[in-house]
Amino acid sequence: MKRNIFIISSLFFALAVQLKADNTPFFKKDELVVVKKKKNILAKPDEAEKQSKQVIKLNLSQLPLTNVSLQYEYGFHKNMSGAIGFSFFFPRTLPSIFFDPSSNVDGYTLPKFSAFSITPEFRFYPGEKVEHQAPHGFYLAPYFRYSKYTLKASYIDYYNNNVNAWEYDASISYSGFTAGLMIGSQWIISKHFSIDWWILGGGAGTSKIDIRAKETTGNLHMSAQEQLNLTNDIQTNLNELGRFSNGAVNITVTDNSFRTVVKGIPMTSFRGFGLNLGFAF
Repeated sequence: MKRNIFIISSLFFALAVQLKADNTPFFKKDELVVVKKKKNILAKPDEAEKQSKQVIKLNLSQLPLTNVSLQYEYGFHKNMSGAIGFSFFFPRTLPSIFFDPSSNVDGYTLPKFSAFSITPEFRFYPGEKVEHQAPHGFYLAPYFRYSKYTLKASYIDYYNNNVNAWEYDASISYSGFTAGLMIGSQWIISKHFSIDWWILGGGAGTSKIDIRAKETTGNLHMSAQEQLNLTNDIQTNLNELGRFSNGAVNITVTDNSFRTVVKGIPMTSFRGFGLNLGFAF
């Protein structure tokens, strides 16, 4: 009896092993095995990593010239963005290489130079932009710029054997608009860090020169003839400047001041070799 029970138990064991072997998966050599991962119920389908679309930048290349140049850029399309830049050259006296006040008994004293510009631009980032979108990558940037450069100074004119003097507030400004094209490349690094390289660009446009002077002590009262003579002198000097005289000239003279505006003067702008460090968000 014991022998029969042992034989029946052995048969059941052998049958169980065979059934288990038949249900064991069999993989051929080098066959691709796909393992399904559990889906994250909190994740959105096909959710891509968010890229910064806005950048605020500081032009490091202008800092040695004590010129503050800032730009804001916004990417509104995977291939396009808009930007606006502001540049400020705060008033400072001219270096002695250009002007040495100690060598002048009269004439201009302590001239100060200042400048600013506003530059809106459109940027096109070519390519399919699968991994990175604007404002990241190589770009073409048509731009429009308004610039103004101003030189202000006092002017002293001695008379009566240097006993008396006329003192003037004088200024000359050069301002205008240019349009041009620039190429560059920008990298958005670690989401919140940007490097923008202005490779090369330039533009052309038109401008005007505005020259003013006014006597401030109240000692100057020019007659009508003296005003006419001054007007003719200014016109003669403008004619000697050649191309300036081709523009529209407007001369205004009073008994203690004058103003001359020359329009239609060519103006150029240059952009390039600029390195900008930015914060992206």
